Amino acid sequence: MKVGIVMPLAGLRGGAEIMLLHLLKANKRTGNADFSILFLEDGPLAHEAKALGYSVTVCSAGKLRQIGRFLRTEWAIFVWLKRERIHYVLSWMSKAHLYAGPVAYLSRVESAWYQHGFSSMDAMERWINRIPAKAIACPSEATRTVQASHNDKVPAIVIYPSVDLEEYDTTKLPSKSAARDELGLPADATVIGIVARLQRWKGIHTFLEAASIVSKSSPGIRFVVVGGPHESEPDYPGELRAQAEKAGIADQVIFAGHQSNVPLWVQSFDILVHASDKEPFGMVIIEGMALGKAVIASREGGPRESIQDGKSGLLVPPQDACKLADAMRRLMTDTALYDSVSKAGLERVKSFGSERLAKEVVGLFIGRGSLQ
Repeated sequence: MKVGIVMPLAGLRGGAEIMLLHLLKANKRTGNADFSILFLEDGPLAHEAKALGYSVTVCSAGKLRQIGRFLRTEWAIFVWLKRERIHYVLSWMSKAHLYAGPVAYLSRVESAWYQHGFSSMDAMERWINRIPAKAIACPSEATRTVQASHNDKVPAIVIYPSVDLEEYDTTKLPSKSAARDELGLPADATVIGIVARLQRWKGIHTFLEAASIVSKSSPGIRFVVVGGPHESEPDYPGELRAQAEKAGIADQVIFAGHQSNVPLWVQSFDILVHASDKEPFGMVIIEGMALGKAVIASREGGPRESIQDGKSGLLVPPQDACKLADAMRRLMTDTALYDSVSKAGLERVKSFGSERLAKEVVGLFIGRGSLQ
């Protein structure tokens, strides 16, 4: 069975890109399917896929408003389908289905697409939902419910993202103290970190507000923000630095920027925080669990499904800095709670391995949940 995957992005900065890389690596180990990947731009992810031994085609799609470019891309997808003898098409993001869906339909090739976020049903998504598909994969029950409410003609199926348990393996990483030494973090301080793109909905300002509360009773604590700016909100990083200055915690907050070695940074933390307003899933949560970190997340969206509140992590109301600060203090002062949450997280994360992801993606087309 040959599955053609169409991916509009080729960077390695977002969850959708990292998740695809997890899938490709896991499929090499399991041999569940023969994948051919078409990228609509060039970049490091395309090079990684090629290095793994996959057939990779790059077609620069350009902007959607460039009609001539769009039509040339449609033709390139058609040629790719025929050349690679594709049996099924999986558009790895909703935008990819806008390109691949019509070609697959006219070529009588079954297709599905992965809706990574909450369906907004803006103009583009309304068009995408009109294009025939056999199924829509979603990263959580929360996103599936929203998607199903917008499109009841195509079944929406939950396929949870994964963590690469080989990459997030504590036996293959430096110890926490060694990681701190490498990163220049104090060895004896409590370190609480957040990993997220610097966008307002990611809640970094809520994290800093909670940090200012906690620091009053714990002046030696350090707070780490790992993540780079997003082009849609260029002013936000400056706002965050100004917030830390105004709160008097600038000397306790490390803005690390975008980092390629996220596992090393997470390894240096004592507590990992995920403060988004409403997260579709939150891959960094399970990455933190895999490294035995106690995790705190907002009680909205996907985190409610990955975290068993009070057992494998703590959930707090979104945008509530006081409750977030309370959760931080609980884990800092209650050693038994910290240890039990960390151990339960390590057990919980076994459900989110990438081999499971590879099996379920193939299951969209054959076996259980077959579209035939």
